[in-house]
Amino acid sequence: MAIYSCNLASIGRTTHSPGTAGAHLRYIGREGAQPIVEAHVIPIDPTAARTWMDREEHRARANARLCDKLRVAIPRELDETQRLQLVRDFVQDLTGGRVPWMFAIHQRGEDTNNPHAHIVLRDRDLETGKRVLRLSDSARDRAKAGLEPKAVEWIRARWERCANAALEHAGHAARIDRRSLEAQGIDRAATIHIGPRGEEVERHVQRPTSKKRVNGAGREIDYPAIDQGRTRKDRNAEIIDMNLERAARSPDHETRTWARFEREQIKLDRKLESDLAVLSRRRTMEQRQLRASFRVQATELRQRRDDERHAGHAIHRENLSGCVRALRDRQAQERAALARKQESLWGRFSRVADVTGSTRRRQSEVRRTQIATHKIERSDLARRSRQDWTAFGDALGGKFAPQEDALAEQRREALATMRIMHMRGEAQADAKRQLREQAREAERQQVAASLTGMMQRAPASVPTTGPREEFNRTRETARLTGRHPIEQSRGARRIQGYDR
Repeated sequence: MAIYSCNLASIGRTTHSPGTAGAHLRYIGREGAQPIVEAHVIPIDPTAARTWMDREEHRARANARLCDKLRVAIPRELDETQRLQLVRDFVQDLTGGRVPWMFAIHQRGEDTNNPHAHIVLRDRDLETGKRVLRLSDSARDRAKAGLEPKAVEWIRARWERCANAALEHAGHAARIDRRSLEAQGIDRAATIHIGPRGEEVERHVQRPTSKKRVNGAGREIDYPAIDQGRTRKDRNAEIIDMNLERAARSPDHETRTWARFEREQIKLDRKLESDLAVLSRRRTMEQRQLRASFRVQATELRQRRDDERHAGHAIHRENLSGCVRALRDRQAQERAALARKQESLWGRFSRVADVTGSTRRRQSEVRRTQIATHKIERSDLARRSRQDWTAFGDALGGKFAPQEDALAEQRREALATMRIMHMRGEAQADAKRQLREQAREAERQQVAASLTGMMQRAPASVPTTGPREEFNRTRETARLTGRHPIEQSRGARRIQGYDR
């Protein structure tokens, strides 16, 4: 079922770290997401796009707003070609081709069931360099410029119009609506959004626990008292049950029937997901324990290697210190002996009697030769010390490198074996979910058949509605559970909705 989601944010020089805008361009165009990328003025290559944005940032003023970024959920009813055309039409409608833009559609791999598009706008006119969209302006300034006062509402309305036009052109009856449930006249409580990280933690790791937090204003928020031991998933389940209980008391027979159907099916779904979550958490714990055991072994091996290195270093320093002291003492003695010889009575007399200065030159040459010889001896000692330390390091590496390689190989083999076992477990879990979905679909068809038969047996005086009115009524009354469309079968998606 098509859902509405349109988020607008900005990146500025004073609000974000340097390079954030370029990093965002590289992120949305990364190869791992298998994106479909199009751009106007901005290079399509992620690395080149980042370089382009970094240059723009360098040239912008100190408090400039570098770019605006949009994230929109694309209706799943559309195929890849229709989604590309929808985003392309939306960007063209938004910018008129006057400002640089780039978008990346993520709809493959992990995003197969969550198609969405990231759009980046650099609000600078290509000819004048002035702002065109003025999304950061106040309502008063935008009104003076002849624009819609509320920029966010203006963008949200345009996305709703473009998406619904694409759905209508593709022949789908589904539509998206940016209004709240209350504004749409739907008597149903909205569920709480659970992000992918929170869903991953609760499904595969552990049941989340509430903690006290301090907000940006310094106020402590007591979440354990607020949540009362419940998680967001538990709270959503309560909201769904309340919506179903309200629908079960509806005066409309069809609404009551579908509410009872959903209530029975949700009990079975929750039981299955609870059992599968226990197994998934156990697999996660097994993997963590295996990694931890190898981490301990690797730490012990590194500790032994470091201990030997430190011990060898201490011995090497002690030996080097002894050699340095011996060399220093010997060279000091040689310098003292030469000084005594040259400063003796005969040495002084030779310098005085030698009017040509040859004696002084000869004595100076002897001192220079001694200094050079001592310097070479010190250099040789340092070189031998480095050679000994290198040889010790090579011997230490030759001793521990094979052990580290063997441990790493054991770790890879053990993790590969465990991964195969876990993949089998995940495949079995998927098979159980498929069986549960098939049972749900079969039951849904039976309920639909019984309702159809009842309508056929109804008296002719009872007024009936047209196909479009029946679809709208069914869509509004049966969107009770707030379950994500990913979790629904094709038939169940017709009667369930998604809370924004």
